[in-house]
This record gives sequence, C-alpha cells and structure tokens, in this order.
Amino acid sequence: MDKLQMKTQSKAVKKVSATGNGRPAAKIICGHGMNLIFVGAEVGPWSKTGGLGDVLGGLPPAMAARGHRVMTVSPRYDQYKDAWDTSVSVEIKIGDRIETVRFFHSYKRGVDRVFVDHPMFLEK
Repeated sequence: MDKLQMKTQSKAVKKVSATGNGRPAAKIICGHGMNLIFVGAEVGPWSKTGGLGDVLGGLPPAMAARGHRVMTVSPRYDQYKDAWDTSVSVEIKIGDRIETVRFFHSYKRGVDRVFVDHPMFLEK
C-alpha cells in the first residue's frame, strides 16, 4: 500500500478510480457517516419565510437518510406542540446583561431538532 492510499484510508476515504479530469474519485468507507449541525434563523416546517427554511427543512433529513447524524438548531418562535422542553437552561452574557435561554427538542425524519427559547423570539 503506498503512502497516498494509506493516508486516504486513515481519513475514511478510499481511492476508487480516476475521474475524467485526472483527479481520483473517492467514496466514504466508514459506516458511521458524519456529525452535521445546521444552525439557522428558520427551519421548515416550523418557521419558514423563504429559501433558508426550505433548505433547513429538506437537506438535513436527506443527509440523515444517507447515514449521517444530523441536528438543526434554530430559534423557537412559537409553541411547537411536537417539541418538548429539555429542562436545560443556560445563562448567556450579552453586553452587561445576563439572559437565560432554554432548549426544546424534537426528533423528526431522522433529525434532532433543537429550538432555542427566549422571550424575545415570541414577541411579535
């Protein structure tokens, strides 16, 4: 086994064949996939005003279906009935103030959905 092949094997990538442009093609050979976290201001179907909500609603389940561990993190803008209170609260210093946020969780379509709860997200 040459050094290049050993190096790519250690990074869970296996050299398969050369592509048309001379670069080697590769594939993931480990069975665990990646740990992916998507953080955004909106996530469909809970909060969606534009394309970002669509992307964070569709891409994470597609990645989970390919064997990756996936999580989204977004603000909790409403009382989402399918998201349960984790009973975890964290104090965050913002300027000279201390703000407390709580976390809610839902598991849908293979994706952990985490919602950050703060009173300012519920203000209209």
